[in-house]
Amino acid sequence: MMAENNRIDIAMAALDALSQPGPDLEHLFAAMESLDGILLTGASAEVSTAIEKFGLHYNSICASYPPAVFDSKPPSLSGADTADFIAGVRAVSELIRDAETARILSRFRNHEGKLPEAEIIQARRHRDWFVPLLMQACRDEMDKLKQQPEPDDRSSADEQSSVPFFALYLFSEWDIAESIPIVLECLSLPGEGPFDLFGDGIHELVSRYLAQFLSRDVDRIDEMILNPRVNMYVRWAAASSYQYLVRDQNITVDDAIARLESNFHKTKVIGNDGRPGLEHCYELSSGIVDNLHALGGSMKSMLGDDDQNWIFVDESIFDRKESDIQLSESERQNELLKLSPTRISDCLECLRHWATFEQRPKPKSLRASTSSILESVYPSRGPTPSFTSRAPTDTEQLPRATSTIRAKDRVPRNAKCPCGSGKKYKHCCMRG
Repeated sequence: MMAENNRIDIAMAALDALSQPGPDLEHLFAAMESLDGILLTGASAEVSTAIEKFGLHYNSICASYPPAVFDSKPPSLSGADTADFIAGVRAVSELIRDAETARILSRFRNHEGKLPEAEIIQARRHRDWFVPLLMQACRDEMDKLKQQPEPDDRSSADEQSSVPFFALYLFSEWDIAESIPIVLECLSLPGEGPFDLFGDGIHELVSRYLAQFLSRDVDRIDEMILNPRVNMYVRWAAASSYQYLVRDQNITVDDAIARLESNFHKTKVIGNDGRPGLEHCYELSSGIVDNLHALGGSMKSMLGDDDQNWIFVDESIFDRKESDIQLSESERQNELLKLSPTRISDCLECLRHWATFEQRPKPKSLRASTSSILESVYPSRGPTPSFTSRAPTDTEQLPRATSTIRAKDRVPRNAKCPCGSGKKYKHCCMRG
């Protein structure tokens, strides 16, 4: 069980105390009380040394005051000493915050097959701090990917970071509309670029993400479907977002069907003989037809029995006979209600079932640390913080990680689902 507080929580509380309006001394000692008892076990040498130096400096200045000064709360310190202490507490707190932030992002980057639950929980508690960092990490990884050679020419050292994958799930859970520009830019990368960044989040989450954030700007979803430079499966996920838009009543069934039918005809590439050209995406057409059928059944579809439409559909993905099955209005609504919620409520619950993440064994109990580095140098008078150590949390016991989220073998949409249901993957776990 992870302790409620950890180093990043403590550092953030201290910085928050220093930012409050009012008397400086009150804020100073509120911040120092936040730092009281901070666990140094597992901290970097830089952090431990900084805290030790600050403690020694604080101790030397306090020694110049008579003991009676510390009988009041807060004690009566000079303005210069107060400013000195505030600067020192802020510097130490920022150092701790930045070191812990780097550790959390490192676990996101290389998870080593273990879901970084503790780090996700910590990031949740400091969402405003992590959102811009995650967005910048997505941009950095995207820029790095643009500079890399083609996938076949990459070395193992070129393996992509998993930060964008976790960021995509957290953006949905936290409902971060500001993430739209960078996520759409990542999704618009050619070839396997989107999979390099978001892994199988492309199949699992992208359609929900687009429905969550573009429900009032559906034209941008259509632009993605129609863009031949975008990865085919990203375009398919964009088409699938229509089911969520209809289910959430952000668009009518008739409007959704009209748009999907228009997209179907606009994405057909016709050769000289009127048949599909070399650039035609059979899978995309099949995905659009699949969504048309899910929303309206055969009676509402303009495709009908026109062979000139069906030649563009890969019937190993969408069987033409399926279009003869007409769902009633109540049956269609029930099918849509089976879809996962558009917005993720808990990304940990979404990810725990992934085979990528092994079950983490219960951590072995560690002997509690006996004392902090500063325990011997702090005066034992007044409200001065003691910086006594706490028992190690699960966070300190997590191993360093080296692998990424990218699955080595993606399940083909039309293959049997690996969960053992007997259904095609596209009709089972791929739909979330």
